[in-house]
Amino acid sequence: MDKLWKELQRRHVVRVGVVYALVAWLLAQVADLVLGNFNAPGWVMQSFLFLLVAGFPVALIIGWAFELTPQGLRR
Repeated sequence: MDKLWKELQRRHVVRVGVVYALVAWLLAQVADLVLGNFNAPGWVMQSFLFLLVAGFPVALIIGWAFELTPQGLRR
């Protein structure tokens, strides 16, 4: 288990997960405020939250497979 945790940290998967969670929370707060003011139906917010939650594992997989360098993304 310790070996897996170190590999996740080395590949920056933990950092990607934390940053994604913070940005998703911020987007959810803004969407709640904006959609509430526009009287949007409830399914719009539910769909938006579903997309945020569904994107989390995708972000972790991308964080595992790629590394962000000054030259751009690389495998």
